[in-house]
Amino acid sequence: MRRMKCPKASDLSVLTDPEQIRSVSNDQNFDRDFDRIVSLRNRLRLAKMLRVFSVNGERFPTMRPRTDPIRAAEQEQLWSKLNGIAEEIKSGPVEIEPLAAWVRGTGSAELIGPLVQQSVGRLFVEDFTSTSESWAAACMILEASSSSNVIKMLWWRVSGRLERAKTLLSSMVNGDLSAVNGIGVALHHIVDGFHRMRQLAADKTAQAQWTTDAVVDECLFAPGSVVRMAKEDGRMGGCPFKSGSLFVLALGKASKDRAARDLVFLSRSWSRCPAESWVPALLEGVWRRTLVVSSEPDGNQPDQPS
Repeated sequence: MRRMKCPKASDLSVLTDPEQIRSVSNDQNFDRDFDRIVSLRNRLRLAKMLRVFSVNGERFPTMRPRTDPIRAAEQEQLWSKLNGIAEEIKSGPVEIEPLAAWVRGTGSAELIGPLVQQSVGRLFVEDFTSTSESWAAACMILEASSSSNVIKMLWWRVSGRLERAKTLLSSMVNGDLSAVNGIGVALHHIVDGFHRMRQLAADKTAQAQWTTDAVVDECLFAPGSVVRMAKEDGRMGGCPFKSGSLFVLALGKASKDRAARDLVFLSRSWSRCPAESWVPALLEGVWRRTLVVSSEPDGNQPDQPS
């Protein structure tokens, strides 16, 4: 466990060991109860994170604690819904042909973002149509979540650009914050997966040697990190920590271990991603269509993002 050299000002640990990450993600002492009193520097970190992952002050489900009953119920409902349609999408239905066509090499590299956003959006709104503005809004959220450019972040805050971007996405999905998270945050990991899939599709050797399951696993990408807060004093790896300490679970790095692929979706945790079955199913369906060009007439293809 790596510990920052500022124990008097903040208490922050970055975990890259899969077992430690699993331990923290399942221990009831660690939560997303971000309203607790913490050190000044941690308070500033949390303030930035919560500003990015909220709309008009209402936090995304991924920023709400395990004890929130509404969050828990909505998460379970979405998980059940996505599981219910995962099997069908594995077969590569015609509606995902635009994604498969892109993977086969049709269109510029920039087109995949709006295509994925539209696919995710239609899980929540049947006629959701990605636009250049909605994709730009998703890219702004991504940049804001990782940017260390204080001047740019201050300008976005003062000008209201970031809040307008999130409000736009919210208006497109009827204010459903799980959907906003899907079309504004989570989709970027799917986009990364399709970029990798396009590379594999261009490699005839890979097509011949890689199994479908191997391709899907290769194209699954975890969030770079998630944050948990300690509710009580404790110890980890021989290091003491105080209540209010922040723990950054480095999922992106830890999940690269083949024995830790459950960390891609935190599948063994209370905070598991509701799309843990749907995303692999989408990747499988697209890969199957990629290898066998659809015979459907052009007129039956779904609308492309404008």
